[in-house]
Order: sequence, then structure tokens, then C-alpha cells
Amino acid sequence: MKIQDILKSASANLLRSKGRTILTIIAIFIGTFTIALTSGVNIGVNDYIDKQVNSVGGEGQLLIQPKVSTSFDSEGPEEYSPTKKTSSLQQTESLDKQDLAMIKKNKKLKNVQPLKTVSIDYIAGNTTKKYVFSAMQSMDSLTIDLANGKKLNQNSSEYEINLAPEYVKALGFKSNKEALNKTVKIAVSSASTKEQTIVEAKIVGIRNTSLIQGGVSLLNNALIDKLSEVNEAGLPSTMKDQYMMISAEIPKNATDKEITKIKADLDKSGYSAQTIEDEIGMIRNVINAITGVLTMFGAIALLAASFGIINTLYMSVQERTREIGLMKAMGLSSFKVFSMFSVEAILIGFWGSLIGIAGAWGASLLINHVAATSFLDALSGFTLIQFSLQSIITIMLLIMFIAFLAGTLPARKAAKQDPIDALRYE
Repeated sequence: MKIQDILKSASANLLRSKGRTILTIIAIFIGTFTIALTSGVNIGVNDYIDKQVNSVGGEGQLLIQPKVSTSFDSEGPEEYSPTKKTSSLQQTESLDKQDLAMIKKNKKLKNVQPLKTVSIDYIAGNTTKKYVFSAMQSMDSLTIDLANGKKLNQNSSEYEINLAPEYVKALGFKSNKEALNKTVKIAVSSASTKEQTIVEAKIVGIRNTSLIQGGVSLLNNALIDKLSEVNEAGLPSTMKDQYMMISAEIPKNATDKEITKIKADLDKSGYSAQTIEDEIGMIRNVINAITGVLTMFGAIALLAASFGIINTLYMSVQERTREIGLMKAMGLSSFKVFSMFSVEAILIGFWGSLIGIAGAWGASLLINHVAATSFLDALSGFTLIQFSLQSIITIMLLIMFIAFLAGTLPARKAAKQDPIDALRYE
């Protein structure tokens, strides 16, 4: 008996008791539907988190700041050291060119660059109204989640902005598309002379709503340098070139042990360093834990479905005892008999998982539409439920394997049937 013959025979045998087979498939459908939906939510939420994380820092990026320390410990107050860069709860230390040079000496770090902070008075667009404006320097390693337009050109001498979506209508633009390539006015003042300067910049992109950087726009290097120059005008040289933090990249093939060593070396030099994953990892763990619990409910349904498969095939073995005896008497091996019933179990798992995934996909279209127009309306670019080909194949193979395991007991019973006893069975 060939493989195709076993498949045809198994399909035909399942159709003998349609009601029993359909009920078993429904049980598998419920488990698959639940697991597929929770897996889709996990993928969707983590995809959104990745977008948010990539907008703050790229993979392997290290953000370095002065080491935060309390003013005392168990042994008493900390002794002041002019060479030790620390910041306390009472005082925030900034970084300067000396810090930049020191960090660059670490050969394990690449693309070390300062992140400048600028003080902006306001931003104005097509209307006469002026608005408080929050913005930060963009980096080449960032993958910006944009609703419209393009990423900033860091090598351009033109002043460019990736505008936060909260400012589009406020600045007098009817839509994101209308705002693209329009010019806005940014007012900045000298910290020393208080003299105000108006700098014009072009909107080249509109960001999607960001949970981590809500209301924050991104500026290219040319614009940051210009605004920083205005802020520092008239200041003594010792107060210029102050940085909020310094960005560096860890080698892509660096192990966790090597990353820990890099952080420890920086800590000894008076700096604290964190990867983006360090800051966002707890949120990701919580999401994974919640979807993990929901997946357990699907697993319970699959467990119940497994008993349904065992029952279905045990009944089938009992009903076809004489048929099994006849097949074995005609020379069909025990392995082929085992294969026939195992294939029946796998087919039940296949159809149940396929229908379950199709149902989950259909439900996701409705849920995503409702979510996007209601409770996720403010989070542009967030698709709640997403599926990947890898996750679909994994779920189907897992459920078919569970069905196979459930079918091994009745299949083994069928394979062990004695032909003579089976032919006598009433």
C-alpha cells in the first residue's frame, strides 16, 4: 500500500462517521483559534514595540550617560573626585569633549558620537500661533516609524525635520501629506545674551504616534548643529559642547558576556551604559507573559481535543475490527495498519488547525479594524494582530504532532490485532 493509498483510505474512513469526526475537528479548531489569535497579538504588540525601540535606538546601540550615584552609601558620604564623572540626585552632570575622547578610546565601541540637546523657544507654521516644541537629534542607526515622507538626510546641509504627528493640524496643515516639504519656523535663543534667532526648516517626514517619544520630533545633524550654535552663542568655551549622552555601537557578534564587560569598563570610568533592550525589555517580558497565559487556555482546549481524537480512533478501531483482520490476513503489515490510523489522526489535526488558523485570520481582520477605529485610534502604525508564515506553519505542525501522539494508542491497538481473532469479532 503506497502513501497516496494510505491517505485516500484514511480520508474515506474519517468520512464514515462524519458527526464524530466533525466534533473532534471542532475541538481542535477551538484550541488552534485561541493559540493563533494569542500568537498574533504577541507578534503585533512586539512588532509595535520594535518600531518604538528602533525610533529611540538601533540594535546594538549603547547609550552612555554620567554614572548616577547617591551622595552617600553604607560607609558614609561619597568622596569628591575631580576626575570622576558622576551625577547625584541633586545634580545632573553633562558630558563634554573630554568624555567623548575617553569613550572613543574603548576599541570595542564603534561609531561613538555625541547626542546634543537644544533649547527651543517655540515652533510656528502656517498660522500666527506659536507652540512649545520638543525635539531631539536623530541618528543614522535609527529606523524611524514614519506615517508619511522620508527619513532625515544626516549628510545634507539643509535643515530637515521628521515632525511629530501632534503638530500637523496645530501648525495649520490639513493632513500629513499637505505638511510634507513645507517650511516651519523654529525660534531659539542664546543662553547668554537671550537674543532670539528664527531658523527655518523643512518637514520631510511625519512620524507615527510614539508611546516612548510622544510629541517629540527628530532633527537632522545640520539643524541640531545650527540650533546648538545659537544656544551657545556668547557662552564661555568651558560651557560649550555639552552633551546629554553619547551614543556608541556594540559589535553585532558581541556575546552577552562581552556586552556586560563593556558596561563594567564604562562603569569603572564613571559612566552608566544601557542598550535600548535594557530599557524596554521589562515591557516585552510582561507582554510575553500575558500572551503566554492566554496560550495556555488554547493548550487546555487542545488537550481536550486529544482525548477526542483518542476516542474517535478507538471507536473506529472497534467498528473496523473485522476489516483490520481481513487486511492483515491478506498480508498487510502491522506497520501499514499503524500508519493508516496515525494518518487519520494527523488529518484530523491538519483540518482542525487549518480551519482554526483561517478563523483566527478572519477574526483578526475584524478585530484590527475595530481596534484601529476605537481604542487604538491614537496609536497610528499599530496593527494589534499580525501573523507570520513561520508562526502559522509552526502552529499547524505542532497540532498535527499532538494529534499524531494522541492517535498512537488506538493505532497501536489496531496494529496488534490478531487476524484470526479479528475475523471472528462480532
